[in-house]
Amino acid sequence: MAFDLLGASALVALAAIVAWRRPWRRAEDPVAVEACLESFSADSYLPMLRLADSSDSSFLSAHLGPEQAAKYSRLQRRMLRDYLRGLSRDFRRLHSLATESALRERSGNKDSSLALVEEKMEFIFCMWSLELRLLLSGIVPCVVNPRPLLANVEQVEAKARASARRRTDLRFS
Repeated sequence: MAFDLLGASALVALAAIVAWRRPWRRAEDPVAVEACLESFSADSYLPMLRLADSSDSSFLSAHLGPEQAAKYSRLQRRMLRDYLRGLSRDFRRLHSLATESALRERSGNKDSSLALVEEKMEFIFCMWSLELRLLLSGIVPCVVNPRPLLANVEQVEAKARASARRRTDLRFS
């Protein structure tokens, strides 16, 4: 019985990874991805922290009633999902820049490549955890904390910016 449950869990995880990768997704132009790095700021996702806070709906429930608080909570979850979609898109772009740079260098530094894979897996699992918590928060109160996800994006952003600086230095030298 436990083996069946473990096998089913592995199958669900594999299906989720395949669905998240979406091989039918159109490949983005590398020049456009690099241009997005110039305008990217992880601070633009800080409103997610406020949206994840449950104190607003508690306040509304006390002052306007549970029906208005439920409407507001649904709106919060919808906006948070929109932020998560955008964050996922930006993470993919940043990660592709950092990965491309690591592949170009190929100087035997497998630690940086492994770190990028670990960061991607951490991002995927954080994203799944947040999406599951958002789904469950419509039924039972759940704490939704996007801070680890934002920290992961900031790490990959730093690597992508460093690789862009190295590419720029190589072009001008």
